[in-house]
Amino acid sequence: MISIFFISNSSFNFKNLYLLFFFFLLNCSDNSDIPPSSFEINVLVEGLGTISSSTLNVDANTTISITAAPYKGYYFDRWEGLGEVNESETLDLLVNQAYVLTAIFLPFPTLDESVEVYNPKKIDSSPVFMIKSGGTQAFLTDKTGINLQTFDFNSKLGNDLELLPDGNLIGLFKPETIFFSFGGYGGILRKLSPEGEIIWEYTVNTENELLHHDFEILPNGNILLMIWERLTASQSISLGYKGDGPIYLEKISELNPESFEIVWEWRSVDHLIQDHLESASNYGVVGDHPEKINLNYSIDQTGDLMHANGLFYDDSRNVIYLSVNFFSEVWVIPHSYSTDENKTDLADLSFRFGNPSTFNNDSKRFFYRNHHPTLTKYDPFTEGRFLIYMNGSEDSQSIVYEFILPDDFDSNPINWVMPEESWSFTDPDLFYAKISGAYRLPNGNTLICEGDYGYWEVTRSGEVVWKYNGGGPNFWRGYVYPNN
Repeated sequence: MISIFFISNSSFNFKNLYLLFFFFLLNCSDNSDIPPSSFEINVLVEGLGTISSSTLNVDANTTISITAAPYKGYYFDRWEGLGEVNESETLDLLVNQAYVLTAIFLPFPTLDESVEVYNPKKIDSSPVFMIKSGGTQAFLTDKTGINLQTFDFNSKLGNDLELLPDGNLIGLFKPETIFFSFGGYGGILRKLSPEGEIIWEYTVNTENELLHHDFEILPNGNILLMIWERLTASQSISLGYKGDGPIYLEKISELNPESFEIVWEWRSVDHLIQDHLESASNYGVVGDHPEKINLNYSIDQTGDLMHANGLFYDDSRNVIYLSVNFFSEVWVIPHSYSTDENKTDLADLSFRFGNPSTFNNDSKRFFYRNHHPTLTKYDPFTEGRFLIYMNGSEDSQSIVYEFILPDDFDSNPINWVMPEESWSFTDPDLFYAKISGAYRLPNGNTLICEGDYGYWEVTRSGEVVWKYNGGGPNFWRGYVYPNN
């Protein structure tokens, strides 16, 4: 409304003009700057489910709650219309504007009967490369349990197998004839095409040496190999071994797959200590030398004293992590010395952890058999941490551990202590005393291979979001290849 004032000429002055202008502005102004006292909220549904409210008129600066409930066969995925992702089934919203919201419900996919737990919102979407120890097949399987690709082999696997970015594979295979064997033996390393054709192969299978369990592809393309090295009874006794012999110790060789030359080698026999035979050059006080390997820690009638089962190369520290099953610990082996230097004290263990009783230390023991040493990746917060599957042979309970390793390993082995435990997972149903492993996934979850069952996926908070019952036995490991 506009008010009009009439002023006579006789009374007109500047004061009257000022008042006229003031009342003009006052009466011409509208209410556009006054904030609304309420807002309308409209809620739509996409998919099959219900919402607690569809249309609301809400006072400004009031917090409301809207709940989405999926129908059977569906799950609630997210709210749209907020400007940001919100996946909570109950939405708590402070109302300071009008909204048009949509509750998105999605159908559960059809699951294979092997999938016992499936949380579509929390699982990592990467398919799992499933490997069976001693099997003749491997599978790339998605989280619904469907095999996306099957790989068939003419020979039995000798445990580890890896899928390369170009679709080829490298794996360990068992030869038809062997001179000696223990669980996890291989003998042949092969590169195969996706169709199973042999591109090349390298064999370590003699009376004195046998390729086994695991390999590691280095950044330069060379391949680290684990080899059992046989020492005769007389050699064993002369080293101070309390048993009868022969014995089979661990050796790591680095293979150039182009020339098939061994370009680097580390032998555990060069780094032994024992307190049994004084005349031997490796005689000493075991507890004073954690950097040395106690020859008589594990007396085994078969002679397989160490039974390493996995290795992982740490490029940032230039060391190798070796999982040593019968010692229930991890050895950290320097990769910075030449083969000749590796025969000296220079290449003694750089660090070790898991079972201090191996060097007569009474600190807390964490491991009772262990498999699959690896470093985490993908998540910047936890990248570079050490992950391992502890089989738990003592109390029939497996545990997956994550540790924060020291930036540098102390040069004085007397100062070595167990790394800081940063995460762990266990469950009453999680146990297998053999093989098995753990792998950090791109979304931060952890994939666990339970050797006689199949696979678990767990979140950082310990929630089980996926379980795959493969019927066992002998699942070796599981890998994911998000960039393949």
